[in-house]
Amino acid sequence: MDVLICVSDGLIHDGLDYADRIEQRLSLAGLTCARYDLTDASAPRPSPELAYVFTGGRTSVHSDAAWMREGIELLRKLVADAENAGPAVIGVCLGSQMIAEALRPDSIFGTSGIEVGLTPVSRPHDEERGKKGPEIGSRSVHIVPSFHYQAITPRIAEVDGVRIEYGNEHTAVQALSYGERVFGCQFHPELSAGDLHQLIDYNEDAIAQWNGDAAAAHCSIETHQGALREDLFDRMITDRIRA
Repeated sequence: MDVLICVSDGLIHDGLDYADRIEQRLSLAGLTCARYDLTDASAPRPSPELAYVFTGGRTSVHSDAAWMREGIELLRKLVADAENAGPAVIGVCLGSQMIAEALRPDSIFGTSGIEVGLTPVSRPHDEERGKKGPEIGSRSVHIVPSFHYQAITPRIAEVDGVRIEYGNEHTAVQALSYGERVFGCQFHPELSAGDLHQLIDYNEDAIAQWNGDAAAAHCSIETHQGALREDLFDRMITDRIRA
């Protein structure tokens, strides 16, 4: 088994959990996968050959839920193992926040408003080259599916070995890496434009609760879906697993 998908709680929409699309995309890339339910203390946890992938979910890293506290402790161990040539560790959305919390406690904060829809992200050094940053459509900008209302503090970069890989005006840490074998992205490279439309409809109440606008989120998909690259997941996740 190449990849163990560590699954948190919650659904993207009815019938689709946060591991489904990840598992499908990895399988299409020829990688074998198994699932490990983080919320079930009795679940067996097999060891993968190549990587652990931690999914998105609905529970905050600040939760006192036993499975969350245990999940962050597990990540501390896996990150240390990755530094010593163990399997790579990759986190998506909540998974990236759990990685950040494992590296530096109290790294997650609530944003002033949800980021949801298709949004541009770029490398921080690209933003520094000009006040407005690179243009959408350039090779240094990615259009990504987003759905998060908590974020990673830029102070995560104070941890030796951490690099902020992508950011934007809303979320300074859209992706981070630690060493050569740990990576987390706040966005959802596994989702299609169609998935994102369904996610918005399914989570309309949460979007409103976090000062978002579901109609504007749908509109962002219509605006940017032509720039959503089909190989986004491979570039962000699969290629790192194989490397």
